[in-house]
Amino acid sequence: MKKWLFLCLAALAVSVQATATNLVLSRSSGTQLLQDIAAIGKVVFVGDNLQLLAHDGTVLAQEPIAEVQQITFAETSPESFPVVEEAANGIIIYPNPAQDRLVVQGAEGQTLRVYDLQGRLLKQTEGTEVQVEDLADGTYLLQVGTQVVRFTKK
Repeated sequence: MKKWLFLCLAALAVSVQATATNLVLSRSSGTQLLQDIAAIGKVVFVGDNLQLLAHDGTVLAQEPIAEVQQITFAETSPESFPVVEEAANGIIIYPNPAQDRLVVQGAEGQTLRVYDLQGRLLKQTEGTEVQVEDLADGTYLLQVGTQVVRFTKK
């Protein structure tokens, strides 16, 4: 399994177009991990896990190999981010649709960024809540670390 996954990853890396700057790891659970290719120094296998390491050797992400469904590459614009309803690592947002605030469970210590669907950064905050009362009704993207969750403001 490791050899097959490594060969697929190597083949994908060779076929990456010049505009692709993110690695997208799709999990069997339906969630996805987005990682900036420039930040990745190595892809290694440790036991039954696939690890993405930074250039300094720190672990950027670790995934059980059995959970890895697909590895692809994408552009960096926020509108091309993989969107999941419940992100990995237990990140859950509610209420959705939101009226005045959006609660982000599992995002402690991470930066929260809200983008419109044109990729413009509208808000950036720390903590577990995002005030959205000043946003127009519509659909937005919330980035929590490397995860992106779609939400609606009503």
